[in-house]
Formats: sequence, C-alpha cells, structure tokens
Amino acid sequence: MKTIIANDKNYLYELLKNKYHTSEVVRARIAEIKENARKDVVKESLKSYTVKFRGPVIDSSFEKTLRIISKRLFDKGKIDNLHTFKEHGLVEANMTATLTEVKSLIQYLMKPHLVLHCKKGIVKGASNLLIIDESEQNQLDNFTPDYVHRNYITHAESYEKYTGRLDDYLVFNGLPLTAEKIGRELRFNKIETKNRVFTTTGLKEIYLNLQFIDLILKLDLEQHYLKLRTFSSQEDDLKMVEEKIEDLGFFSEVFDHIASKDNPLLSNEDLFLDLMRIEHIIENNNWKTIPAYAGYVYSAANRLNGQFKLLEEYNLFLTYANCIEKFIVKLTNKLFKHKSDIRSEHHNLTANYNELKKLSLVSNHPILQNDYQELLNAFSKFLAYLDFLTIRDTKAGESDRHQDVVHLAEKPSKKFATAIKRCIESVFSVTIDISTKPFIQRDQGLKTEEEEDLQKLINKFNETLEKLSNLKTAKGDDASLEARKCVPQLTNLSDVLDQLKVLIKNIESGTSKDIQYPFKTIFFKFNKFEILYRDMNNLGIIGTQQEQESIHGILADLQKLLFDKPLKGKAYQEIIHKISSLEDFVTSKNKSSRGKGTDANANMQGLNQNPVFKSIIDIKTGIQNIIEKEAQSKNIDTFKNETEFFSFSAKELDGFLEGIELLHEKLKDTCYYKNISEFEAIEKKLDRLIDEVRDIESYISAHTRSNDKKVSKEPDVHIDYLKSSQLTRRNLEKAILLLQNQIAQMHGFIHAIENYLHRHSFIHSGVATSVLFDQITYLLSNIDVRLLDMTKPVENMFNESVNTIFHYQAGETFTEPKKEDINDLMKEIEKRTIVRQYQNHENALSDLQLS
Repeated sequence: MKTIIANDKNYLYELLKNKYHTSEVVRARIAEIKENARKDVVKESLKSYTVKFRGPVIDSSFEKTLRIISKRLFDKGKIDNLHTFKEHGLVEANMTATLTEVKSLIQYLMKPHLVLHCKKGIVKGASNLLIIDESEQNQLDNFTPDYVHRNYITHAESYEKYTGRLDDYLVFNGLPLTAEKIGRELRFNKIETKNRVFTTTGLKEIYLNLQFIDLILKLDLEQHYLKLRTFSSQEDDLKMVEEKIEDLGFFSEVFDHIASKDNPLLSNEDLFLDLMRIEHIIENNNWKTIPAYAGYVYSAANRLNGQFKLLEEYNLFLTYANCIEKFIVKLTNKLFKHKSDIRSEHHNLTANYNELKKLSLVSNHPILQNDYQELLNAFSKFLAYLDFLTIRDTKAGESDRHQDVVHLAEKPSKKFATAIKRCIESVFSVTIDISTKPFIQRDQGLKTEEEEDLQKLINKFNETLEKLSNLKTAKGDDASLEARKCVPQLTNLSDVLDQLKVLIKNIESGTSKDIQYPFKTIFFKFNKFEILYRDMNNLGIIGTQQEQESIHGILADLQKLLFDKPLKGKAYQEIIHKISSLEDFVTSKNKSSRGKGTDANANMQGLNQNPVFKSIIDIKTGIQNIIEKEAQSKNIDTFKNETEFFSFSAKELDGFLEGIELLHEKLKDTCYYKNISEFEAIEKKLDRLIDEVRDIESYISAHTRSNDKKVSKEPDVHIDYLKSSQLTRRNLEKAILLLQNQIAQMHGFIHAIENYLHRHSFIHSGVATSVLFDQITYLLSNIDVRLLDMTKPVENMFNESVNTIFHYQAGETFTEPKKEDINDLMKEIEKRTIVRQYQNHENALSDLQLS
C-alpha cells in the first residue's frame, strides 16, 4: 500500500520526518514510569534475566517495539539478544537489568501499542517506524501509513539467573566462576593471587565497619571538644595552682627574676633552663641521678658567673656614661662660646667610646644589644663630626698675628687622614681639604647649619645614652638598683652550685660514696616545706614528738605530690586530703590557743601570714575550683541555648555512646566472612545496620562549628612540658586536629567504597581497590588510641572493626570448580533460578514468584 499524505503538517507525519520512533504520549508515559522507579533502580544490582513474552507478539513488530521501549525505559539495563519462536507463539529476550526495570518493562508492554510503518512516499532520511499509543490513532486524519501493527503481551515469565555464593563457589549469572572467567569479567587475562576479589556483601561489611570506626572517631572528637570546653573554664585556676607550686620551688626567688624579661639586667633564659633541670631532680629527691646532670650544674655555674660579670660591666657602663655626660657639657660650652680648642674633650670622649666597645656582655645582651649598638653608632657619628670640626678649622702655612697655631701631638699619616676624610665626606656630604697642617682659628665660631647638625647628633646620642643608663623594670623601678638588691640571692645560688660541683667531683673520683646526706644538706635551707616546718616549730605550734612526726610526714608527702610535674588530675584528691589534714591541725591548735594568752594568738596569726602556708592553702582552693567546674560541666544537659555551637554536653555524648554500644552488639552478631553460605540474609542485616549507623551519625553531625570555634591551627610546640596547663591544652588541640584529619580521610574511603557499591556488581575488582585498601590499612594501623584517649570499651569496639577490615586485606577466598563437579554444580545453580510470572488482568500487573 502506498502511503497517502494529504497534509504535510500532520502531527504523526512530523514525528516521522524528525526521525522519532515514539510519540510524545509514549515518551511521556515512559519518562513517568522511569522517574517513579529510579530510586529503586539505583539501589538494585544488575542481574541476568531471560524473559518470555506471550500474546500478539508474532509478526506484529513486537521485537522492534521491545528494543525501542527498553532503550528509553532502562536506566542501567540493556537487551542482550532476542529470539522469536513462532511455533510456540512467544518472543524470548535475554537482558541485563535490575528487577524493577524488568517489572516496569513488562507492565508497560501489556498496554496495547500501534506501530506505524512508512517506507514509501516519505521524505528521505525520515524514520520509517513510529510507535504510538492506541489512544492516538484518531490523529492519523488523512495520513495513511503503509501498514499498521498492534502488539501487547498477555503473559510473561522472567527467569533470574542465580548470582552469588554457593558454598565456596562464586556464581555469576548462572555460571560458576573460575579465575580465568573472573579475570574476563574484571578485565584481567586471569585472576592471580595478588588480584584481590570482593563480593558486594564483603564490600558492605567493609563499608559498615568503616562507618562504625568513623562514628567512634566522631564521638571521640566531640568528647575532646567537651574536654577542651571544660579545660578552658579550669585553665585560670590551674595556672594559679602551678604558680603557687612554683613559689614553693627551691629556686623560686631566683626564677622570679631570671625567668622573665621584667628586668633586663637579671633576665637569663639559659640559666633558667639549666636550673629548671637541676631543680626537677631536687624536688623529687632524685639524688642518685645528680652525676648525670653534671653538665647542667657546670653550665649553670658558668652562666651565673656571666650574670655577675654583666652586672659588673653595666656598672662600668654607668661610670663611663657619667663621664661622657660631663665631657659633652664641657664640649658644648666651648663650641657655642666660639672656643675652638676641643682636643681634650675630643680625646676623652674617644677614650670612653673605645671603652664602651669593650663591654661585650652588655653589647651582646639579647635585650640590650639593639639599643647598645644604636648608642655606639650615634657616638661614632658624633666623634666623626668633632673630628670634622677640628680638620675644618685648620689650614696650611703659618698663622698671622690673630691666629694661634696648635701643632698636633702626632702627625697622622696621609693614608689615615685620607680615610677619615672619605668617611666624613660619605656621612656628612662635605668636601674637606686636609692637605695642609692643621691649626685652630679662635675667631671662627660654628655656623648656623653646623650648629643644627651637631645639636641633632648630640640629642640623638643623649637620648640613647639616657635610655640605657636609666634602665627600668616592667613596673617602672630602677633596674640597676633592683638587680643589686638580688645579689645576695645570686650569691647563695652560686654557693649551692659550687657545693654541687664539689659533690659531683667527689662522686666521680670515688671519694664520696654517701650521696644522699650531703645532697640533702645542700638544699635543706632552700626547701620551703622544711622552712614551713621550722617556722611552725619555732612558733610553738608543733608540740609533741608525735605531732612533729605527723606534720613532717604530711609536708614530705605534699612536697612529693606537688613536685610530681606535670600536675596529675588523679592526684587532686590526695593533695586536698593532705592539705586539709595540715589545715585541720592548725585549726585545732588555733582553737586551743585562744585561752592561752596573746603570745599563742600572735603565733597563730604569724603562721597565717606565712607565705609558704598561704601558698599551700591557695593550692587547695584552686584544685577544689578545678574539680567543682568539672562536676558542673558534667551536670549540664545541653549547650544548645548558646548562640554558636562548640560542643555537646556530657549527657548528650553518653546518649550517643549508648546508641553506638547497642549497634556494636548487633554488629558482633553479623559477620559475613564467618558465614559466607548465608550471604543473602547477612547482606540484608548489613543494609539495616548501615541505615542505623547513618542515623546515629546524622545526630552527631547535626551541629557544625564556625571557623572561629573550630581548632584549626597547630598548637605551639615550644611549651613547658612540666606545666599541666600548657601540656593539657596542647594535647587536646593536637588530638582534635588529628581526629579531624583522620575523619576527613575516612570520609574519602567511605565515599570510594560507596562508588563501588553503586556499580551493583556482585564481583568487584581487587586490583582497582588495592591502592584504596593500602591507604585504609595504613590509616587504621597508625591511629593511636592512647593519644586519642579512648576508654577501654570504646577501644575494644574500635579494634574489633579494624580487625574485621584487616581480614579482607587479601580479598575473599573462593573455590574453582573442577571438571568432574561441573554437572552437579550446574544442577544446583539451576535450582536457584528465580521464576516470576506476570499476567495481564485488565492492565493490572500480578506478580507470582517461584523459585
């Protein structure tokens, strides 16, 4: 039949002309079905199906309809091949698709469709076939195709070939896999031992345990942020406690001066560090190690000698400064009275300048060196200008009667004079004639410009000299005077170091075997606890022998606890107990002294004013504040009322931990590699557990920190490791940064595993994942649970998941079928084929599953 076209503008004809194979109604319906099924399709795995279609499918263009519709409908699937069996009245299709795609295709094909064939009378290049909905046939109008077919299905059967594990065998689309077969599937020539293989179930177990580890790390991170919050509230109290403990140290009085930069004449960081190391062994009564610290003792002695020399040099500097000021006053008076004989002042100033250059300790002092170098520079410019004035007022020849000729004591060489000339000309941009013998003209005074230059140089020099000769402390006191007041303390320290050197020499030579007694004797008078004991004894507060032994024991124990640096939180209660015992004893004595007269009362008041006793009481108060603030933090329900999120509360984190522990119990009962024969049931459990992990994670990740609340900067490595306040903050911030970095890496690994799972293939390449698993193994092997401060139960949960992941380092094991086992194995595989039947009852889809 020839195609009759009455109107080129016919809608269906236009579709053919534009190379369409389906109408808009068909395309819209397919798009709707596809969109509704997309969520399920994404989650499902691709499998191999054989589908038999029955109904008016023979000689009705059904094969073409099937190919065109499936191409538009399938998101992931495809038709592999088609076979038409006319004698049986069916079309058989082999396809790789998801179950939802197969169902959608069958359901759609049960609806009747018309296939328009147009081979003649149509423009060149147009489509020769168009599938339309049965409801669209009224749009044919005067357009008559060559012929029209109507097709649909009344019944369908789908056969899902088994994919999965069968005992130790791997089965893919109904066929047992060999190493060579797997190699082709994974694009290898052959699977070797190094080419690891994973099933979807195995990857899900890895994925779940990675998520569980990520959950533990996030919980640990939030716990560290809570600890940082609590520590920040305790930090000032802890610093106060540490300062009071330092006040009880053996060298505390000296440290007050040399450890800070308040007084530049006393500040000595190197001496402070040496004494810190020595003091640490003294405080802990570790007298056996004193020979090992000999280097620090000798170093401290040398640095202390240098400190005395610095004070000596600075006193010399003050002497020179006083002389310099006097000479400048004389010089100024002469010059501005037009007296040109300035040789004496010039000579004396030059001599003082040379002496100032010899003060090496002052000139190289870390705090003073910049100002001192500036002083020398100003002084040298000032002297150079004076030399210029002397040279300017000289000329050749004999003087007339108005001139007095002054012959220099030593005639400078032409070379030296030339050097001075060049120096002055370069500094002051003047031209000087020094070719003649010098003489001074009495009638020639300074010019106005020269007066200004000289005044500027003098002012600059005086300003720097005034600054250095009147050094002030941070409080504004005279630095030199305060340094001289400390000489007795420095002398006592020098005596201690000298005694230690003698003791060390005796130990090294073998002449002194008893180390403990001389060691204690050296530091006996510096021990603040011994000083307090003696004061209490002298005041008559300690009476009986029993009281003496008790108080001496309490103070000795307290010294040991407080000097065990850095201060330990676990020692807080014992410290409070010891101080309370001391305080109770004093309180009882105070009550009993009230009826014994004014002397007893005065003694008790004297003890209360004792700086050592006051420091001990302050330590107790500070530690009590620290403990109280931690308890307050634990009792808070939530911090959600704060404008910006910083941390969860302890109660909220306990709730998260409880959920994680419950999840862990389920995780322990779900292990794929121990029960591979039950992989399908285990995979469903893994899916449910993955959802549970995500639920808990969503609660923890519900709040995010702003950049100013987030720890993002590396903590300072230059800290005092004997101070708990500095060490705790550093450790917390370091752990937080480490956790944040590990969590970020973990998210990358989880995302990579997700990508593999989204491919929905039962078998996954171990080669493709080898680098990923090496990275995962490296990260998990290097996570230090001690640094992260995990509790033992959390650490155990963490290690169990790590061990599960490490089990998969070599991939999954499988057995290759032998030739003699193939027939029996294929029969077992056939039994696992899933058959589904679909019947068209007024376009309703029924699904009967048989297996």
